[in-house]
Amino acid sequence: MSILRNLAFRFFDYKPQPLVAKNIHTVVLHIPDQIGDAMATYPLIRSLEKQQIAHLIIIASTLNHHVFEALTLSNTRLTVMTTQFQDVARYSEIKALAQQIRAEYGTPDLCIEAMRKKNLKTLLFVNTLRAKANLQAVGLKMRCFSPYCRIASRMDQKFRAPVPMTWSILMREAGFPVVEAGFELPIPEATSREVDSEINALGPYIALNLEGSVAERTFSPAAADQLLSLIQQVTPLPVVIVHSPKMSEQTKKRVAEWQNIYILSLEPSILRSAAVVRNAFLTISPDTSIVHMASAYKVPVLAIYSNFKTRWPPMQTLAETVVVGREISHFHAVEFSEKLQRLITRISA
Repeated sequence: MSILRNLAFRFFDYKPQPLVAKNIHTVVLHIPDQIGDAMATYPLIRSLEKQQIAHLIIIASTLNHHVFEALTLSNTRLTVMTTQFQDVARYSEIKALAQQIRAEYGTPDLCIEAMRKKNLKTLLFVNTLRAKANLQAVGLKMRCFSPYCRIASRMDQKFRAPVPMTWSILMREAGFPVVEAGFELPIPEATSREVDSEINALGPYIALNLEGSVAERTFSPAAADQLLSLIQQVTPLPVVIVHSPKMSEQTKKRVAEWQNIYILSLEPSILRSAAVVRNAFLTISPDTSIVHMASAYKVPVLAIYSNFKTRWPPMQTLAETVVVGREISHFHAVEFSEKLQRLITRISA
């Protein structure tokens, strides 16, 4: 399989031009993936902004395009294009998108492949776009990718470094300005105001996420109720549940049956959930997207991870992590309570 894959990759390879940062004017940033993957690309964006490139074209997915809804850049033209999440996109769609970019904007000086995936769909986009130079951090050994990728790829593949840190190092190695490694998620002013109008009266509160993007990051009903009970044993702070646009009946039931538990009356959205997290006293979540939001706003967070991946840790000082096995619902109650109490004490110190 490895031989066949290498042969397939060779088919998509081509000879690029040398990458010289000062000669880069138009950049394509390709990320048709999850919300967290998009939030992690901000070191790439900020470095390009600091370089004052002429035009940044962000290829977002239908899942993560809200991450760039309120993004503004100084001295750089910004274009955000949305395509299907790569896992469901057809090869013809991927090829057509790359062809469209070339037709509308010409040959890009640089393509940054931020998918972090070694697959044929990713390479089809790179090969069809045929930017003058390419960057990636997934460790692909192809001519079309600049030698500047080597250190970042080693960080990602061998040392499993946090993804924002990997992107920051990649830009430094490629000759672009050094920027802070971190997550970002700008929120539109209108969204901030409407969320503030609902939650300001609560005073300090805990933002609680119970349902992740996949089953392994979603608590069972019994585990969710246990979490609520443990939280209320540790602190009298109100709890605001943040949830996906498809709010479950279990969430509605808990708000109806439990005291001091709330949800927004507004239609749920990624940006409204982000606004709830940004204003929270602390956040509790099994889902990395919500943990990244807390990191973006420097909000203290208690992360509950199954099969913890070092690439996606909380990236703020005030953080605690509970790591369980494959079943997220099988967390240790005493450990959770102790770490929640310790985090509250650290915040209040």
